[in-house]
Amino acid sequence: MPRVHVLVGTRKGAFIYTSNNARSQWDVSEPLMRGSSIFSMTVDTRESRPRIFAASNHWAWGRSVARSDDGGKTWELNTPGLAFPQDPARPIPNLNFDASGGMTDRGPVTVENVWAITPGLPSQPGVVWAGTQPAGLFRSDDRGESWAPVESLIYHPERKYWYPTGGGASSLHGIEIDPRDGNHIFASIASGGTYATSDGGKTWKNTSHNCVATNPGARAMLKAMEEMDFGDGFEVPEGVDPAAANEFHKFRMDSKNPDRLWGQAHIGVFRSDDGGGSWNDVTEGLPSFHGFPLAVTKRGPDAVFVVPLEFAADNFRVCPGQFAVYRTTDSGQSWARLENGLPGPHDYQSAYRDAMDTDGADSEGVYVGTTNGQVYMGRDGGDHWERLPGTLPPILSISAFESDLL
Repeated sequence: MPRVHVLVGTRKGAFIYTSNNARSQWDVSEPLMRGSSIFSMTVDTRESRPRIFAASNHWAWGRSVARSDDGGKTWELNTPGLAFPQDPARPIPNLNFDASGGMTDRGPVTVENVWAITPGLPSQPGVVWAGTQPAGLFRSDDRGESWAPVESLIYHPERKYWYPTGGGASSLHGIEIDPRDGNHIFASIASGGTYATSDGGKTWKNTSHNCVATNPGARAMLKAMEEMDFGDGFEVPEGVDPAAANEFHKFRMDSKNPDRLWGQAHIGVFRSDDGGGSWNDVTEGLPSFHGFPLAVTKRGPDAVFVVPLEFAADNFRVCPGQFAVYRTTDSGQSWARLENGLPGPHDYQSAYRDAMDTDGADSEGVYVGTTNGQVYMGRDGGDHWERLPGTLPPILSISAFESDLL
């Protein structure tokens, strides 16, 4: 009988929740990869023995696409080939802010963090993709045993516009594959834009430069930024609106309808119905244009979930006293506030970009992890929430799925 599994990455290791079929009882593992920051986790079920992948980052032991073939009991951290090209004749821009507020090149690019891991389609049994910080895309053809850089994106002509984010270099944090065509892939970069390839990674086109904020909150924020002196660092490609979404905090493809894309950006929530050719700003009805996680149901009925955060110049970007999830069931035309069972009032916390997912099970559940280490499951489309056992370190990522293989 299939069970639901929830892979949880935290600042101090990973945890695996496993439920009975009714999702009424939950077991939680001991800490896995203790001390590592786990930016994302996923499971590859294309073979009879599932392989768990984890974006594992440790200040002393380094960065790796960790993999486990025994349900997380043991892990292989060696990740040969996960390195940027070091060709003096083709230097890779590695930008960061300098003391004057402008940009400076930090020199040779090395992998600072692994952010995203996505297995290929069943028709490509060995293919796995990984994204890093600084922004880089890497491909494995042997199920994560070895890796090679995707130079067509790493050397993209627009790389000089990929800016630091969150105090560090740009990051490639989202990889979405069209379930109809394994050569049709989206790679989302913060801050830099979201790029699409239809030829397996030979060529890439920016699909977010035409995603422009129209909501009043974002427009006011952008106007205020224009009036401030940020030095000479920020530039956009010629002909691109400065209000375009160069940074999706979270980017998702709707697996039920792969032409539909969703983005939770720094400047609002957006939806595309034509594979990124055009975008609609669907922020109206939310209390803020700012937030990080976004989750889409894997089966009907259709729903999308976000966690809006208070946006303030003093960086006090949390839920203002009541942790709440917002849901749309009509493609963003309206949003419902969901808080029944969630912590509050006087609860000031947040949810990071990868800390929400749906499980794809019958009567689909939605899961969200907080910066205070709490995991909540929403039943009835999120109308009712219940806390899963345990208090974990700050939660960075959640991946939920139904399977009888683990």
